Amino acid sequence: MSGNRDGVFRGRGGERELLSGVLDAGTGVVLVDGAAGTGKTRLLAEAAALAARRGFEVATAQDELDQPFLLARLAERRPDGPTLVVLDDLHLAEPGTLAALRSLVPASTHEKVVWLLARRRGEGADRLFAAALARGAVRIELRPLPDTVIADLVADLAGAAPDHDLRALAATARGNPAELTGLLRALREDGQIAVAAGTASLRADRSPVRTEALLRDRVGSLGGKARHLLQVASVLGPRFEPGDVAEMLASSTAILLPALDEVIAAGVVTALEDGLAFRHELVWRLVADSVPPPVRRALHREAGEMLLKRGDSAVLAARHLLHGAQRGDARSIDGLVSAATAVLFTAPDAAAELAVRALELTDQASPSLVRRTVIAVRALIAAGKLAAAQALAQDALARQVSPGSTAKLRHCVAMTTLLTARHAESAGHSEALLHEPDLVPELMPWVEITRMMALLGHDRRRAEELAENVVRTHQGSPDDLLATALAVLAAIARDTGQPGAALDLAREAARSVTSHDLCAYPQLLLATVFSGLREFAEAEGVVRRARSGPSAVVTKGIMTAVVQARILLQAGRVEEAAVEARTALTTAEETGHAALVAPALTVLALVALHTGDLPAAVEHVERCRESVPADGIMFSRAYYQWTDVLVTHVGSGLEKALGLLADEYPDLVSSGLFAEEPRAAGWFVRRALEAGDVGLAKSVVGRAEQLAADNPGFGAVAAAALHARGLFDADPAVLELAAQQHVDVWARANAAEDLGVLLDDRAAAVRWLETALGLYREIGASRDSARVLGRLRKLGRRRRAEPARPASGWSSLDDTERAIANLVAKGQTNRQISTQLFMSPHTVNFHLRKIFRKLGISSRVELVMRSRDER
Repeated sequence: MSGNRDGVFRGRGGERELLSGVLDAGTGVVLVDGAAGTGKTRLLAEAAALAARRGFEVATAQDELDQPFLLARLAERRPDGPTLVVLDDLHLAEPGTLAALRSLVPASTHEKVVWLLARRRGEGADRLFAAALARGAVRIELRPLPDTVIADLVADLAGAAPDHDLRALAATARGNPAELTGLLRALREDGQIAVAAGTASLRADRSPVRTEALLRDRVGSLGGKARHLLQVASVLGPRFEPGDVAEMLASSTAILLPALDEVIAAGVVTALEDGLAFRHELVWRLVADSVPPPVRRALHREAGEMLLKRGDSAVLAARHLLHGAQRGDARSIDGLVSAATAVLFTAPDAAAELAVRALELTDQASPSLVRRTVIAVRALIAAGKLAAAQALAQDALARQVSPGSTAKLRHCVAMTTLLTARHAESAGHSEALLHEPDLVPELMPWVEITRMMALLGHDRRRAEELAENVVRTHQGSPDDLLATALAVLAAIARDTGQPGAALDLAREAARSVTSHDLCAYPQLLLATVFSGLREFAEAEGVVRRARSGPSAVVTKGIMTAVVQARILLQAGRVEEAAVEARTALTTAEETGHAALVAPALTVLALVALHTGDLPAAVEHVERCRESVPADGIMFSRAYYQWTDVLVTHVGSGLEKALGLLADEYPDLVSSGLFAEEPRAAGWFVRRALEAGDVGLAKSVVGRAEQLAADNPGFGAVAAAALHARGLFDADPAVLELAAQQHVDVWARANAAEDLGVLLDDRAAAVRWLETALGLYREIGASRDSARVLGRLRKLGRRRRAEPARPASGWSSLDDTERAIANLVAKGQTNRQISTQLFMSPHTVNFHLRKIFRKLGISSRVELVMRSRDER
């Protein structure tokens, strides 16, 4: 029902109909109960106006002082026609007035008189109302308006449908129309309401002076115990547990129950399934600001200590300690340090904030300064703040530091130089540390790990020697040093064309890991080996397990995104690969992880190449070539070189590409590239024959076949050798076999295209070229698709440039998008969907944006509704 602009009658349709029915009968008693502001007076006024229009004589008292005189007039002169007697605020009436009413009302039951009696519920006139009810009176209770009506009322007052935040603030009025009207009036006077695109929202750029005053009065009207409870609760945050408040007040929840009931009834606090919460942030902030700063700091400190002592979230406890700690406050600072240490790997950003703050609050003369510095440096490294970590460590080393702390700080410097791709420098720091006679035993394996990883990117022969020595000497249970040594040997085996050995070593390395500190390198290396062999399910399973592990160290996140990007690229999921690679590149550049920039750029270069964006491909490769070291730790050096040759061929021609191969990458053909990248062998044979370089073509075939012979049982390696041989011998049967055996979609498309070009039978050639075109389109390789379309046109076969998938609507969704939409419809989050579909949450979000665009929607709720409609 549409109400007046002040909204009093929103949601009161049932009450008005009941009154109308009693007036139709012409006799009866109606009792109206309601709290202040619920619309009693307005309802009575409308009833009086309605009765007058129907020919009733209306008798009403001006106030409680006029009530006795009205009753006296009614007693002296009986009404001679239908009459409505309206008496409001009977809770204020004198006892004599109420007694007179108790005698008058029964006496008029046979007359054409309607009595309309109103009071504030629970504040008086109880005997009168009880007696009337016993004689059949009709009772109307004006309850708080429900949420749906409140939303309509706010829309009336604000001029547009309210958003979630404005509805939450409106809820503080507890469904009381008068209070809500006053709140909206204050918001309008403060200029706090903004209307855009049919939605009313709160502005954040204005000071809500009148609104705050109104809310402050509402809180101030509470009892002392309730206000006390609220102030303590506000320190705990916008949401809080009643048990926590009770503990801080040295009380119990049962004893606090009356005060809790009072603050909930007042609309200041609301009950959730898992605790209590302030109705709105504005209310929470007002209550929190009412606590004097020194008291607030002390309460934060007590809250932090309570949570730490109880074993709750260290991060949550430390947030309180951050607010409560002051310089020299050893107890609070130690709490910050303990919390930072507890969440170093699971919440590194929080750990860094806590540890750095603890350091800022530590006196320079404190004996704990160096220990806290070490923890802060480690936390900064875990959070990916490499420059800040290195600067802090070097600043501490410039002062006089104990030998044990010096070693820890020097190791941190070695780690940061490793992650910033200064491998020789990192190896030098590590070597020097290992020659220190007083190096503590627990630090030694970590220094060894750092040295091996640095040498893997700088001096492979030395890295291999050290790794082999570790494997020989480490017997018994797995440990992280052994895991690193095995991973180093696996990387070397991968790069030298020993995929079988690489796989065995990488599996053993992944099984040997015992700590979060390795950033999942052994596991992710195993994923790269699986992916190189086109065992995509196994590769993505490894990545999924790495992502679901407890460590949230930034380095691990970037490494995982880089590896996942290449897996997606090799599996032909080009757009998803681009999302992962861009995420990795952005984070690597922002945090200074120079060692992880080249892998991300290489994936992006290949994506750009196959989607026809040559300028981007050239730019990415030039960055790798000129300023970013391709160290061979994540991917082999041959992989970077192969990408360079590919992009050079497209951008500068065959001659320059083969010149690059001869002058700068002479060992590329003899490396393990053809076992890591199965389509590379066919590409090199094709280009060598095109250039008339039979010797190069023969070398490629020989290397591919040698790798296949040395590594039996790996289908991807065998298919690469068949592809190279089929091209070299111009043998259609062998090429067809390669096209059938390639697991790699790109390589299969290449083989089908090569076969189509080779065949003299036009119909067969067209069939194979169309097969290639379908595969290229499947993976979004637009440049390759365009090339095959050109070949088909030369054979007189014309095809649509794009598949006939609709541009919008449900049928425009591809299989991945449809799967994501169905999982969203089941209520799953992006993270849950990413686990099921073996992709990162970033990729899920990327697909969701595409789904929203294709369906013309903007929210998950709309997607759920569309999904149900389709089913």
